[in-house]
Amino acid sequence: MLALLLLAALVTAGAPWRRGLGLGLAALLLPWSLVLPGDPLLRAVVALLALWGVARCYDLAVARRPMTPLARMVFVVALIDTRRLQWGPARVDLSAFLRVALWVPLGLLALCTALLHDPGPLRWGCGMLAMYALGETGEALFRGVLALLGAHGPPIQRTPIAASSLREFWGERWNLVVNRWLREHFFLPWARRRRPGRGLLLSFLASATIHAWFIGVALGPAMAASMGLYFVIQGALLTLELPLRVARWPAVAAHAWTLASIVLPSPLFVEPMLHLFAAPARHV
Repeated sequence: MLALLLLAALVTAGAPWRRGLGLGLAALLLPWSLVLPGDPLLRAVVALLALWGVARCYDLAVARRPMTPLARMVFVVALIDTRRLQWGPARVDLSAFLRVALWVPLGLLALCTALLHDPGPLRWGCGMLAMYALGETGEALFRGVLALLGAHGPPIQRTPIAASSLREFWGERWNLVVNRWLREHFFLPWARRRRPGRGLLLSFLASATIHAWFIGVALGPAMAASMGLYFVIQGALLTLELPLRVARWPAVAAHAWTLASIVLPSPLFVEPMLHLFAAPARHV
């Protein structure tokens, strides 16, 4: 899988036929992930990485600025956009590792509690906390590792719980790596045509497809539909914010709207994720 992705990165440059060939090679990762044996979590991770590799090769295929072969290979395997990194002196970001030390045990405790309970408010609430802790851990860990390497890049996420609207949550705070990719390839092309609503709709449909894909590979169509539906609902709720004038609401009300919109449908998201972790947990 890795060799095929690196080959695709090397090919995807220069003439249009080479870019198309590289993207086609990367696309072979998708059917390969469908036949991979192993537990659901492993299959989901491989399916997600395969899809992200295709997305990265698409970035290379449409890129205007040339990149060296080494830079292209690093770009397709990195979880962050290496083109946005800024370099300077290496340092130890103690606060980042302190956040890791905080979120890892909290997330594990929440995950174990969720897995020990049947579907219901306690299971779903702890599952949401576990997923939130996973995102915060990823942000802090990447921040700390980049500092050790002497690099600085845009955040992976920015305290999502502080959002006062769904637009702020999904557009400025949560999972900004995927957000930037969706914004660049789905939202902005339509926003430039003065159709931001269509761009927003397509962004959420793409997000629903991405999540449904790796869940479906691991757990089947029912769980895939549950995951995809969550993001469809989020897109629908987000379109209501403008006519409801949520931006003009008092801060407490706007924050309550945001949390309710994310949390109330969350079992559709949380239950598939907990099923992914259930099999490995039984072997611990």
